[in-house]
Amino acid sequence: MSKNLRTFLILAAVAVVVAVLRYYMKGWVQPLGVTDFAGSFIASITIFTLVGLVIIFASNGRAAGGCYWQAAAWFAAFAFWCQGLIISGILIAARTGTPTYYDEMMGKHMSLPPLTHALQHGIAAAVVAIIGMILGVPVYFIAKRWRPASTSPAR
Repeated sequence: MSKNLRTFLILAAVAVVVAVLRYYMKGWVQPLGVTDFAGSFIASITIFTLVGLVIIFASNGRAAGGCYWQAAAWFAAFAFWCQGLIISGILIAARTGTPTYYDEMMGKHMSLPPLTHALQHGIAAAVVAIIGMILGVPVYFIAKRWRPASTSPAR
């Protein structure tokens, strides 16, 4: 199994855990007086997507055979995965009628029908992937500065 695939699978599995926590988190922390803003931020899949961006681009920058375009492709796949989890959470929360952080993002989407909210995240997947590829450029090239020297003898 390639290092990129293994990294993707680990990040994807952790994203599922974050998505499940996000579903239940509102019911757990709201009685403790945690604001919707803070609770939504704590269980943010978008924040975890940024963590994944740094991990994917930095590991490819450090790898001897690392390539920016491979990192960009793996990040795009991860961004689409994370947005798919958000869409699933929105639709499941709407179907069950459970108050979750998928209902809104810090109060911004309360008036939107759930299907419209989910479709917006479908469109956002491409935007997140493109912006992530742009943000990944400095991460990749900074990490590349610490790439180990080639072990092959010079001719």
